[in-house]
Amino acid sequence: MGMQFVEKLREKPAVQKLEKFFPAIAFLGGFAWDSITLGQMVYGSDILILLAYYTGALILVILLSAQLEHPEGWTTERLQALAKAQAKPKPAAVAPKATKVAPSPAEEKSESAEPVSEDSVSENPDVKIEESRFRRAAAFIAEKTPARAKEAANRAALEAKEATAKAAALASAKAKEAASRAAIEAKDAAVKAKGAATKFAKNVGYESTAIPENAIVVRHRFLDREWSETWKQRFTWAVQFFFGGLFSALVVCYFKSSGSLASFLLVILLAILLVGNEFLQKKYESFGVSLAFFCLLGTMFMNFAIPHLVHRIGFIWFLISTVLSFGLCLFIWKISHRKKSILVAPALISIFLIVAYIMNWVPPVPLVLKQKIACQNFDKASYSCDVDDPSLLQMIGLKIPSVHRVDSSEVYFLTSVYAPAKLKAELEYLWYYQDPKTGKYMLTDRISSGRMMINGGRESGFRTFTRKKNTPPGKYRVEIAYKNGAVIGSGTFEVFGEPPEDGFVRDTLR
Repeated sequence: MGMQFVEKLREKPAVQKLEKFFPAIAFLGGFAWDSITLGQMVYGSDILILLAYYTGALILVILLSAQLEHPEGWTTERLQALAKAQAKPKPAAVAPKATKVAPSPAEEKSESAEPVSEDSVSENPDVKIEESRFRRAAAFIAEKTPARAKEAANRAALEAKEATAKAAALASAKAKEAASRAAIEAKDAAVKAKGAATKFAKNVGYESTAIPENAIVVRHRFLDREWSETWKQRFTWAVQFFFGGLFSALVVCYFKSSGSLASFLLVILLAILLVGNEFLQKKYESFGVSLAFFCLLGTMFMNFAIPHLVHRIGFIWFLISTVLSFGLCLFIWKISHRKKSILVAPALISIFLIVAYIMNWVPPVPLVLKQKIACQNFDKASYSCDVDDPSLLQMIGLKIPSVHRVDSSEVYFLTSVYAPAKLKAELEYLWYYQDPKTGKYMLTDRISSGRMMINGGRESGFRTFTRKKNTPPGKYRVEIAYKNGAVIGSGTFEVFGEPPEDGFVRDTLR
């Protein structure tokens, strides 16, 4: 009843127009939800949800790897069933009955005739005359009888041959009729079997193929099959859903940790793939495409999730993430019995990501820069300091902050970096000064110390600071980064040598 109502509702023109926007609405809604939840804080439940997405994608990619390795092959069980079905006793051949040829009247006569004895002949002349006449008649008859008997025998043989031919023709016609009837029955049975197989394929997803005479015996495997179009569509829709969920979450998480242009470009690549995922449902039928996307998402997901488990980040853990992801792709390829060329794309993706991490293009997830302040007169006990009273343009981000030094005071740069509970990572600060002549920022100082070892778990982030004494007027950019790694975030400000017109305000790092 409910399904009928839904079907009637979908037939309405207004609903059909809205259905075109359902994928976009679902995409924007999911991405907005990830931005609100993951954008604020990542909890253990969020990692479990992403793990469920990844596990679902793993299962579906394995299912999509199925193919008929030997379409003409039979399993041992099928051969045994065939032998049992064919083990019916064959009817014994009936030998043709011999045709008995009736003897001719001449032969009967010759067989029944008895020889005339000479003693029985009388001495009477009349008898002799009659005897002589009888002998001549007998001789004539004896002379003509073999020819007539032979003629009668030939005629009888010809009649027997014609009768045999007629009987054979009649038997052949009956056999032909029986064979034709059996062929029709076999054809009807084949049509019924094909209909049953088609129904089975729609319900279960397995398409059976006709078995030719040159069938070979193969070992049965679960993935040695061809999915029906209905099940392929279901699998690709599910893959698109799981891939979309992972892409959406990873775009948010990696964007929060991107502090440089290079790392931001990688986030843009993930965002492009996130949007492209909405149009790749049909492409996911290709096992190579699905495996390549699975390898990329696996590496990026594990690079984000593993630090929550081991409480460490760094190249060694990123390398482990890449090896694990490629290892799963290798496992799927192994059980799918596909060609080795299917691993080219996952291998190239893994190599690219390792190079990108070495070049500091990969954001240092899960570290996130929560807050930054450029100021002076810093109080370490309260993490408060004096900042220039911001103008309207500075508050809305259209103008960089300013620091007006008083009495050659030191310039401080305060930051708070979020990290998962118990995660430890060493940070460093990089000071850049813009050359007034060229307009390029030049690295002037790289500062790191033991007190810059982050200890995760604080919701507002781990607080630390850096300071610089000799700061001539000009523009500066300070980057906070994982030591010898990617940049987490940065701040740009301008230093002046005179007091501000609007005075100072006291600000505190939360």
